[in-house]
Amino acid sequence: MKNKFILFTLTFIFSVAFIIFSLFTYFRADTILKNPLGLSENFVELQISPPFDPQLALDFEIAHKVKEEMYKIVKNKNIVMVYWDIEDVGLGLYDPINFYKSNLLKEGDMFSTVSVKDIIIKEDSYSYDYNVKRLGRNYIENMIEGKKLNIVGVYDSRHPLYDKTHEYIYNYFSKANNIFGFYYFDSNSKEEVNQIVSDIQKMLQKYGYLYDITDEGFYRGNLKNIISSILLSKLYLPVFIAFIFVCVNLYFFYYILLHNQKKVMIIHSIFGATNVKLLVRYTREILKYLFLSSVLVTIFYKLFFASTVYDVSIKTLSIVVLANVLLGYAIWFLAFLTVGYRLNRKDGVYDYAI
Repeated sequence: MKNKFILFTLTFIFSVAFIIFSLFTYFRADTILKNPLGLSENFVELQISPPFDPQLALDFEIAHKVKEEMYKIVKNKNIVMVYWDIEDVGLGLYDPINFYKSNLLKEGDMFSTVSVKDIIIKEDSYSYDYNVKRLGRNYIENMIEGKKLNIVGVYDSRHPLYDKTHEYIYNYFSKANNIFGFYYFDSNSKEEVNQIVSDIQKMLQKYGYLYDITDEGFYRGNLKNIISSILLSKLYLPVFIAFIFVCVNLYFFYYILLHNQKKVMIIHSIFGATNVKLLVRYTREILKYLFLSSVLVTIFYKLFFASTVYDVSIKTLSIVVLANVLLGYAIWFLAFLTVGYRLNRKDGVYDYAI
């Protein structure tokens, strides 16, 4: 087949788009169907995003006020709050009800809700290896805020707050960190969680901050709600639309490439080639590129994301690769049929019309 470079490039772009889309769907569905961070079914996820106004998004005074008002809302409430931000080296925690008890730690104790300089550190983190093992310190230095953070406990992979992204866990309201990210609220009382999230929602509206709320109870046993939540996510919907756009464009590119081979197909047909033989010939070509592009994308993904929270098992990636090949081939097969139906032979005469 001519234009092999173009064919491989298009197939590679499709493979990149499909794997990103599939894994994005996987992580989103996993978040919905599985209680994160060891929380109960009462938990609510609140995502705070930067406002559209760039000046407001970078206004640290407003961010400080938002954080102060958030503290007033959750203070003296029987809830636990976890703050998760991929750009933060630490995981924020506010736990006045001692939800994450000290007996979950490998050693040491959990810090108190009024602690401003205490942390618990992840055992297999760089911070632990450098400060505790190499230098023999019982603290780490926060260079941004210019203060020492005392290590009062150590946790490992068995702890519900363990992940590959964060190095330690700190008292959320003790640090002047970024306000944007994911917040998880949980309590024995679903009504109290809903009230707190509602109060925070009203406060965010006052300051023009964007937010997205996920209620775990909304999804249980309702496939329609699960699908609608995935599709209507502020982050997922643009990815979904972009992927559909890639698929449609891939079909048209395949159609053009195959249409340029139309005369070659007709010549083969004159010398006895059937549609099935033509299909087999071009199938080998397209499957080769689909498998090659899938393998390359998989290698790149494992190289860049192997040590992050977005890492997935080889089994999961294998399923995604297989689905990528099947969908890519289905799009190509549809384009082949569209072109093939126009190869009409009547009384030994072939129709060359477009």
